[in-house]
Amino acid sequence: MKIALKKILPLLIATSAGAGATWGLMEYGPASHGHESHAESPAPAADDHAEEGHAEEGHAGAIKLTAEQLAANGLRIETAALGNFASGLSLPGQLVLNTDREARVLSPITGMVRSTSVQIGAQVKAGTVLAVIESTQLSDVAARYLAARERQALAQSSFVREESLWQKKISAEQDYLTARRELNDARIETQSALQSLLALGMSEHDAKALKPGGRLASYALRAPISGTVLSKDLTIGETVTSDKPLFRLADLSTLWIDLAVPVSDLVKVRAGQTVMVSDKAGMSAEGRVIFVQPELDEASRSGSVRVQIANSQGLWRSGQFVQAQIQVGVASQALSIPLSAIQTIENEPTIFVAEQDGLKPRTVVLGRRSGDRQEIISGLKRGERYVTGNVFVLKADLKKGEAEHED
Repeated sequence: MKIALKKILPLLIATSAGAGATWGLMEYGPASHGHESHAESPAPAADDHAEEGHAEEGHAGAIKLTAEQLAANGLRIETAALGNFASGLSLPGQLVLNTDREARVLSPITGMVRSTSVQIGAQVKAGTVLAVIESTQLSDVAARYLAARERQALAQSSFVREESLWQKKISAEQDYLTARRELNDARIETQSALQSLLALGMSEHDAKALKPGGRLASYALRAPISGTVLSKDLTIGETVTSDKPLFRLADLSTLWIDLAVPVSDLVKVRAGQTVMVSDKAGMSAEGRVIFVQPELDEASRSGSVRVQIANSQGLWRSGQFVQAQIQVGVASQALSIPLSAIQTIENEPTIFVAEQDGLKPRTVVLGRRSGDRQEIISGLKRGERYVTGNVFVLKADLKKGEAEHED
């Protein structure tokens, strides 16, 4: 039976850490035994098949690579080193809006929608006009405010005149006191009318900008916070009331994750702890525990823990399922590698180590996990070089090479 001597597969490349030599094309073959030489092995035939000895049992294949192949397949060679490492509590969760930065916008008055130009998904600043509503209710209150403001202006003028005459001993003190009382009454009436406008939702700036003969019935519905328009429920010409939410806004620069923590682990969690958040697509971010609920959930008998993450780039979305890793242990020096460097081969956790004759699979013993890193208890030493990144490519080609040997 003919056995494939060497199957050239375009995959990876790496530079030997020890001798600085560049590995050639990837190839599968039996590991060297002592000083055994392969110099007498026949050259491969045109069909790439030749007689060859059997590989030793287990992970015997060595994968040789070139630098271009490494880069093309998303693989990197890293050096094992000690670093700060702390154990973590891994929990599933779901991103939700930061309700402290969410607003539901209602019209404080009953009226007809005259215009609206803001669309769902738009970014708005606090104070941005979301819609213009015309209301007879607003018109009546605005007219009362303007009348009160005019009376105050007349009372002010009368008071200044009477005060001047009284100081010059031309008019009686009683006339001066009467003018002062009328001015105070006018100020109170104006302030009362202004408060009525503010109660209807009009800003003080807009109220003071009202002028006789202007559009007294127009009310500018403004954004109370800066954020994203998540929903909009109104059309031009529609009559709206004070009990119907018209817009929903949210500041998405931060999001929350509410986690259910078992009672046995709740004592380990406190506000301020670091949390590593990741999703199935491999995206990750660092967050912080901001709140630990002092009461247990009656149904699940678990504690609620709230985590906040930054989202200034808008990469995370409310409703997204994530995995949260709360750092609960004391950081210590340990040898750890990225989770992406570990594959399961023959039911054993395995990494690919860069040795003199290529990349070789090696079984390791795992310890604690923290975020996207895994502690290695044995199987890898400090200073050794290993592969990280799309290591599943190596696993797939290793199995392919072993299958061809069996043929």
